[in-house]
Amino acid sequence: MNPKHIGDVPEFIKDGEGKDIPRRAIAPYNFVELPDTVVNAEDLPSGDRYHSECHTGRIECTLTTESPLYTRCGWHPDDFAEYGEKSFQELPDEIKNKRASFFVNPKTQQPTIPGSSIRGMLRTLIEIVSFSKIDRVSDEHRLFFRAVAANPKKDSLGEEYKKYVEPKIIKAGYLKKDNEGWYIQPANTDNGSTFAWVQENSLSLPNLEQFNNALYEPQYIPVSYERVAIDNTDRAKRLFAHNIELPDTHPKKGHLKNKRGVLVTSGKMKQGNEPSPRRNHCVVFECSVLEANSTSPKIRLDAKAIEHYRNALTDFQKQSPFDKDWGVLEENRPVFYCPPEKGKNIVGFFGQSPNFRIPYSPEGNGHATTVVDFIPKDLRKLDSIDLADAIFGWVKKESKDDKIPQQFEKQRAGRVFVTDALYHCVQNSIWYENAPLTPQILSGPKPTCFPHYLVQPEENNSDAHPSKLKHYASQPVIETVIRGHKLYWHKGSDRNFKLLPPKKVIGSPKQVPDTQTTLIHPVNKGVTFKFDIHFENLSKVELGALMWILEIAQDDRYRLKIGMGKPLGLGSVKIEHKLYESDRQKRYTKLFSDNSNDWEPTTKTLKDNPNYKQCFENYMLEKLQQTGKFEDICRIQMLLAMLSWKANPCQNYLEQRRYMEIECDPSKKQCIGIPKKGKINEYFERRVLPNPLDVMGMELDCDRPSPPSHQDSISQETQLFSEGQEIEAKVVDIKVQEGQKLKTTITYEIEGSDCLAKEEIYKRTISLAINDIVKVSIIKTRGESIRTVKLIE
Repeated sequence: MNPKHIGDVPEFIKDGEGKDIPRRAIAPYNFVELPDTVVNAEDLPSGDRYHSECHTGRIECTLTTESPLYTRCGWHPDDFAEYGEKSFQELPDEIKNKRASFFVNPKTQQPTIPGSSIRGMLRTLIEIVSFSKIDRVSDEHRLFFRAVAANPKKDSLGEEYKKYVEPKIIKAGYLKKDNEGWYIQPANTDNGSTFAWVQENSLSLPNLEQFNNALYEPQYIPVSYERVAIDNTDRAKRLFAHNIELPDTHPKKGHLKNKRGVLVTSGKMKQGNEPSPRRNHCVVFECSVLEANSTSPKIRLDAKAIEHYRNALTDFQKQSPFDKDWGVLEENRPVFYCPPEKGKNIVGFFGQSPNFRIPYSPEGNGHATTVVDFIPKDLRKLDSIDLADAIFGWVKKESKDDKIPQQFEKQRAGRVFVTDALYHCVQNSIWYENAPLTPQILSGPKPTCFPHYLVQPEENNSDAHPSKLKHYASQPVIETVIRGHKLYWHKGSDRNFKLLPPKKVIGSPKQVPDTQTTLIHPVNKGVTFKFDIHFENLSKVELGALMWILEIAQDDRYRLKIGMGKPLGLGSVKIEHKLYESDRQKRYTKLFSDNSNDWEPTTKTLKDNPNYKQCFENYMLEKLQQTGKFEDICRIQMLLAMLSWKANPCQNYLEQRRYMEIECDPSKKQCIGIPKKGKINEYFERRVLPNPLDVMGMELDCDRPSPPSHQDSISQETQLFSEGQEIEAKVVDIKVQEGQKLKTTITYEIEGSDCLAKEEIYKRTISLAINDIVKVSIIKTRGESIRTVKLIE
């Protein structure tokens, strides 16, 4: 069974000093947990005929908006050719207004909801209720993080970060490139370091951008300096450079100093109108030119780490002076890095400043993980056909890890077809406002917010303590998995989602450019649309899955979500339906009507009380080996919680379903946390997002089906492990980390374990070599996985 999220996240816990630490996060979204197994579909019918045991017909649907709704219109080909590559802010006003338009029927110019949007919504919901696989997740986005100020005793991410970015470990050098790729030429060493800090207020260099300048950007400035020395007044006792000026080779040269280097300014870490907390820049010492016949191995950058670094470049790392495709990777540019282990010359961790972002790397080699790594392989097998595949069809795309068997169909057409939803009528006015409006700013999902997006297992951390939270450097699947299917809460019929006028930045010479706003033209609540769902050759179970969703959609206790702006409360809809079935044998028996030369009308039957929904539920319970009611399963209860509807929710309900803020003003809203300078950073304590039932104030009193018996039972050939057991292990990796305290990490391979085991040894040297066979004692194990061991010496 997959790791399960904390059932009841506490409001507060006490720290070591007896102070309250807030633990419950809030968000406009939540998750339906992952299934423990995928339920496969029935055998599929051939597509060359209508089968008598299958069902064909249509479902007439009436969709009514319960809150404003918006689907953006498509590009006109001429406009796309001219403006398609531009951001919204770069468009002329005329084109902005055109792009803000609702999708319309070109014949009637009335609002229309694309059938593809409705189909996508239905498929997502059917994937959830039918325990389908999780395969539509990108494995391209690599995950990086930075935790400079995190205290390892209070923050689990701080410990991970300081493994690789310990100030006394980090080195500086200059980037070089040859026919084998990128490498680093180390900077000269002075007082045991390759770079030194310098206080910004001690510099008087021309054209140096100050941290608090609104238009600040990083710079690389060649400088000369007189000396470096440890500053004992500095909390970290760091090395500082003194008497810095431009070198004599600079166009604006000053007096020649003894030493030279490059002044590197980095991110200002400025939030809103608050001054930057940064006070220091860095001087990277110059380097000696390597001799052509030098036998010293070059310090190479790991090619895979470079690929992952480029994949995860932030907007900041794509701006000047960095390259939009390569970031800091430019020949002769200063770079900071975590030096390789003894005996190796490959660097996996590097960046443009001493406190650089590093990849979440469970293996510790600089190779960044992805969200897909935290989805169990059994839940994303490409060769399994689930009910969502069976109903809507599929196009299978292979990945590096998941290959499609040769005999398997790589694509198959669906048997459900959804028409566009055409405007029918309205209660008041069609449009929310006559002209396009600017909604509140929304950004893309932030899966790196691991207290929200990853399961925090209750068995290891029932109080959700920040120091014990799992993150993307935790062992994938064994220690944590992704939370599941992401859905958005409803927020009632009358949400205010318009953006307030922006405030001017104090002290800025001009207004900072707006790059995040957009325009939309939503329809009002109370607008009715009509569409049809045509289906062919569906089994009772498949049709039942579709009817299960449509029954929920017309139940007054629930609503579905569609369109843009879901976090703001847009897109809540009710769908009422009528099911008509077609007798295909009778349909093709006669071509013409008996009484005329007209075509024989299509035979259709209105089904008032079909039992298809019950057939679907029975099928699911049987496959999940579950007794009782289908709606008592935890995943289904979580789904129903997310779809629950209140037309006029109270203020507290809405407060529990908003985005947290970095600068929350407690004088204007109910903020969570401790004020600092009048504002509250609600993300500060890494609060954990409760499950949907916990948010609703409901106990997690529901059923979790176990995997099928062939997975649940362990065969006699499988070796089981127990804590304290002594066993042989093969040494496959040894990492030595030198610094304030010596640390050696040994990785072992153990026969019968489905993962590698690790051991961390401090403050003493170990005489081992790769491929040694040693005796170890098991410290931590789970099922067939040995995670932690101790060497028996």
